[in-house]
Amino acid sequence: MTRQNLHCHTTFDDGKDSPEAMVLAALRAGFGSIGVSLHCPIAGEDAWTCPVGEEQRFIDEMRRLQTAYAGRIAVWCGLEYDMDAVRRSVPPYDYIIGSCHMLGGFPIDADPEEAALLIAVHGGERRAAELYYERLSAMADYPEISIVGHFDLPTKYNERVQLYDTAAPAYRDAAFAAMEKLSAAGKIFEINSGAISRGWRTSPYPEPALLRHLRDIGGRVCICSDAHAADAIDCAFDRCEALARACGFEELWQFDGRDFVPVPLI
Repeated sequence: MTRQNLHCHTTFDDGKDSPEAMVLAALRAGFGSIGVSLHCPIAGEDAWTCPVGEEQRFIDEMRRLQTAYAGRIAVWCGLEYDMDAVRRSVPPYDYIIGSCHMLGGFPIDADPEEAALLIAVHGGERRAAELYYERLSAMADYPEISIVGHFDLPTKYNERVQLYDTAAPAYRDAAFAAMEKLSAAGKIFEINSGAISRGWRTSPYPEPALLRHLRDIGGRVCICSDAHAADAIDCAFDRCEALARACGFEELWQFDGRDFVPVPLI
């Protein structure tokens, strides 16, 4: 199996390295293909998203890299569309990841203090979780989105400060309902190691109970590092693959330039 990573960020949004540095890192790591994704513009959120005027420049740079590295590694141009963005027609990206980083104007994963504030503002962890998964499940109505990014993102800080009781029936019901709606709409769920590279987690998203449910309903997965620096391009891929196998998955879904195709998980 040749590895692929479709979720990483660069200096065009909140990443530390250039798109070319990410491509070179993927080459060194032995990847067969690499997708660089862009946080879509959101008004008032230029600190971590791409400014409106820079979007086309990013696409142009990715097309340059596709040509420059042809024959060495396949390079794809991706968008991470946020549910807090104003829906619009988008330029011709190769694929789109759908994510939810904001809830009612409050950041979900900026830091533990902000995450706790979000819970308080929305009336407690149960209601905050329900609202998050309701918001996330709305991307089922966006046919242009192929991948669900870091499905259980609100649990980013749970290993240090338990903000959500993920075993509680209300939490599990909300997560399962969103997962079922998104899977029925044909979305692929990424097994995401981004919080591992940032030092907040030792395990990927989604947690095993969610992945087992996804497997039971016939859902599909891919593996992404959500790297924000070149040295994290292949962060914990072994751990992600082991988790997928342990939860019963026998294949991953990879982008081939036209569509997503199954690849045996061996």
